[in-house]
Amino acid sequence: MIVIAVLAGLAGCAAQGPYLRLDSSLVREIGTFSGTEYIPLIRLCDFYSLDCKWDSFIKAASLHRGANRVVLMVGSDRALVNGVERKMDRPVILEGGVVMVPVSFAKNNMGQLVGMVTAERPPEVTVSKKFTIKTIVLDAGHGGKDPGALSRRSRLREKDMNLTIAKKLKSILEDNGIKVVMTRSNDTFIPLPKRSKIANQSGADLFVSIHINASRSRSMRGFECYYLSSATDDNARALEAIENSSLKLSDEADAEHSRALDKTLWDMVLTENRMESAELAGQICDSAQRNLNINNRGIRTARFYVLKHTNIPSVLVEVGYISNKHDELEMRGQGRLEKIAEALAKGILRYKLRYEETEGFTKS
Repeated sequence: MIVIAVLAGLAGCAAQGPYLRLDSSLVREIGTFSGTEYIPLIRLCDFYSLDCKWDSFIKAASLHRGANRVVLMVGSDRALVNGVERKMDRPVILEGGVVMVPVSFAKNNMGQLVGMVTAERPPEVTVSKKFTIKTIVLDAGHGGKDPGALSRRSRLREKDMNLTIAKKLKSILEDNGIKVVMTRSNDTFIPLPKRSKIANQSGADLFVSIHINASRSRSMRGFECYYLSSATDDNARALEAIENSSLKLSDEADAEHSRALDKTLWDMVLTENRMESAELAGQICDSAQRNLNINNRGIRTARFYVLKHTNIPSVLVEVGYISNKHDELEMRGQGRLEKIAEALAKGILRYKLRYEETEGFTKS
């Protein structure tokens, strides 16, 4: 992943913005492919000191500052600007391992991004960017009329245990100076769209959704941590269906859920926060491995609604299988849910430490 220092914001990426005159050193790097002039994206980012994240998995680049961002994808003639699709004259291409963008896009859109219209190199600007984790959203899964998974051997309900873990985790994180926003703090039904909305409007740095798993296979047990991606196996797809099923209970099965993204835009959305979410999932799983006597099933990927529609690094943890007698007995044990919360906290705090020490994972 390429990470370069942030310089300027983008208020929008439409053609009505400042028209950028390219410096002569940049003009010399313009190449013509299939009759269209292109320029290396990395040269634009380097010359104008822009922040760029490159996702080699789906070949997408994200230019951003704060909540404002533009995502470009190789092979696509569209840009995703603050979640809104914009059409370009020609698609982004990959030539000799170099991401190339149409000169027309650079001239008509980059002016607003760099905040200048002259042909001269911009003055050096010192940006004080603090990489800190200050606020975390905790999402206790299910609640109210949605009980979540139920135990056949006892009266345990997933919604109750999720809330117990979330409250304890909240207390630990607050003791460590972190502000915590809860999507629910009692036995209330909160629709999935509202959970995502709470996270997106909170100004938080991370989102952690807490759940307890269930399976038709009574032998299935263990701890899992998911981040957003396309479902990779049948188990992930089945779990998506279960965790997303509460949409049917909601009167808010709104346009946000029904508005389908095509595959290109879906892949662009995946670019945002992928590295941070995967790193957070890894730290949480490592902590569970060290601090809980439980089978660690590791990091997994899926398309849970609350992950797909939350615009910050996000994970969903399944802390055990209520359908497995061993996991269920452990969760019924004295202080077990508290120990789970402590393990989650250690993983989150370890992520926070690494993120801040490496300035957003940009240092080796």
